[in-house]
Amino acid sequence: MLATFISIGFLPFLTLLVYTLFLSETKLVNKVINEQFDRTQVVIKLINNHLNSLTKEIVFLSSLDLMDDILTDDLDKRLSRLLTQKSNDLDLDITIMAVNIDANIVASSSMHNLLDKFDIKKFINKEYGTFIDNKKLYIYSKVHASFDNAKELGLLVLEYNLDNLDLYLTHKNSIHSYIINPKNNFTIGEDLSLNLHFNKDENSIIDNAHVIVYKRISSILDGWFIVYAVDKSVALAFLYEYIRFMLYMSLAIFVFIIYVAIKHSKDMVKPIEELTAITDNITNTHNYSTKLEVSSKDEIAILTNSFNNMLETTSLALKTLEIENKLRLKRFIQLIEVFNTIIQTKNEDECINVSIEQIKILTKKDNLYFQKEKHKHIDEEFIALNVTDFENEKKIYFGSISLGVKKFEDINEKRFYNAIATMITLQLDRIRLINRTMSVSKAKSAFISNMSHELRTPLHAIIGSTQCMLVYEELSDDQQDAMASIESSAQYLLEMINDILDIAKIEAGKMEAHISDVNILELLQDCYNMLEPLASDKNIQFDLLIENFENKSYKTDPKMFKQIVINLLSNAIKFTEYGSIKLNLYSDADNIYVSIQDSGIGISDDDIQELFTDFTQVENIMQKKHRGTGLGLSLSKKMANILNGNVVIQSKGIGHGTKAIFSILLISSKKI
Repeated sequence: MLATFISIGFLPFLTLLVYTLFLSETKLVNKVINEQFDRTQVVIKLINNHLNSLTKEIVFLSSLDLMDDILTDDLDKRLSRLLTQKSNDLDLDITIMAVNIDANIVASSSMHNLLDKFDIKKFINKEYGTFIDNKKLYIYSKVHASFDNAKELGLLVLEYNLDNLDLYLTHKNSIHSYIINPKNNFTIGEDLSLNLHFNKDENSIIDNAHVIVYKRISSILDGWFIVYAVDKSVALAFLYEYIRFMLYMSLAIFVFIIYVAIKHSKDMVKPIEELTAITDNITNTHNYSTKLEVSSKDEIAILTNSFNNMLETTSLALKTLEIENKLRLKRFIQLIEVFNTIIQTKNEDECINVSIEQIKILTKKDNLYFQKEKHKHIDEEFIALNVTDFENEKKIYFGSISLGVKKFEDINEKRFYNAIATMITLQLDRIRLINRTMSVSKAKSAFISNMSHELRTPLHAIIGSTQCMLVYEELSDDQQDAMASIESSAQYLLEMINDILDIAKIEAGKMEAHISDVNILELLQDCYNMLEPLASDKNIQFDLLIENFENKSYKTDPKMFKQIVINLLSNAIKFTEYGSIKLNLYSDADNIYVSIQDSGIGISDDDIQELFTDFTQVENIMQKKHRGTGLGLSLSKKMANILNGNVVIQSKGIGHGTKAIFSILLISSKKI
């Protein structure tokens, strides 16, 4: 027993001391490293967001009609005032310049470089972008004339002093940070001359004086690194002090533990053994009426008395709990039976009548009734029914049911009947909501039917009339443009109506797939042949790839399949100004995949989440050229779901193209 006391008392202290000596330093250093990595990640994100925000600002400014002043060399200085104001708003060491196609700076936020020459050879390949020259970051965007988008007026350039990034670094006595370009050793911030070798994207180094981490910066400052160094003496100061204290205290604690163990072990052993034996007996027999004999007046006696009281209380509580559990189980079963009965009612009157009958069974009273008026019950218990007013989104009084009881003695009984009232109101809400939904559905169906008949017929007449006039009438150029505009607008409205009708059919469950044996490759070839001329007109390279597809007869709805592929291809061509589109057909053990990869404008992560919402269009720089209904992708996804498939959109962000993947469950029949 003595050895046990000593071990129990001293072993935790010894374990803590060993842990502190051998493991705490490593853990503290690792914690510091992890904290600095987290800090570098946050700073990199802030820097990238800051530079990307500046890029978007320059792209936006370059699209303003005011940029046409470049043609007049900013004669009235409106452009210079705009650039100066924007530079002041950003409150950074920057210069914003407008450069014409002759490489002259015609407007600037700084007067010292106005009319200077500017080297624009580095800007001719991209519409917008960045490059770094020595200590300067240049963000540029081409400027096109507002009256002719094909006409380039010059460039809008932001000259950014990289020392601005020092704002994002930490400046403390014990924490040092800087940004460095290993290629030319250009440094932003505090340079400690740590002589680091940046042979990894991120790394941690521990030397005699510092705990060092570095991480590669991506995006615009790709190839640069951010470095954080923490003074080792500061990071581990608390540990060193704690170890010294523990060593001084270890001897005194050891002596004290031995003394306490010797003094109390003998006195505690015998009573504890007796208590343990009786406790084991109670555990085995579940006889909580047993009591322990008190033979002393010390702490053990107090413990024994407390234990006896606990046994007595436990025995009484178990009996009470058993009775209450039986009662609660009975009430719970009654509540379920009432709910199962009420939930089967079809209208409000039936719900109220059935509810009253069920409550009569519970209360064993026959004088229960329902009333519409408020506050009529005076000296009796009742439950109020408050239903939902769906028009105004609030609860309204529906009525109340008398319970035939003057007063409940138990508050739990009141709660029980309030729970029944909640069940009744939920069923009433359900009935009212079903009736409301059916009314809305009928109104929607009537509207769709009316639109189909009343709008499509005159639109067909408008399209036919404009086509007839364009073909058979001698019209002037302006008249032909007007007729073409009318025809285009009518076709646009007709497509929107057809898409709305298709979506309405899908939501009503009236659009069904007509599955048949089809040649998937032929269907895809038809889609390719149909849209290839549109790609050729825009000088877009359009490729069909089928190397990883086994040509068999598959089962699907050919019409829906083609409509989905055509919708996705049309979007790819519409939002790709130059580059390529790859139409790839492949399969795995479970699915057939049609992927469409374009090099177009791309989509941000936030916008991808909204693409499949009805009537939703993502804002982009090509919206003015291509209008749409915002229904194409939503309709395609719903049709794909009917075919037991899906449509997924992927993109790495604005300017990085888009990939659409249409998949359906693989059901093959035979090889072709």
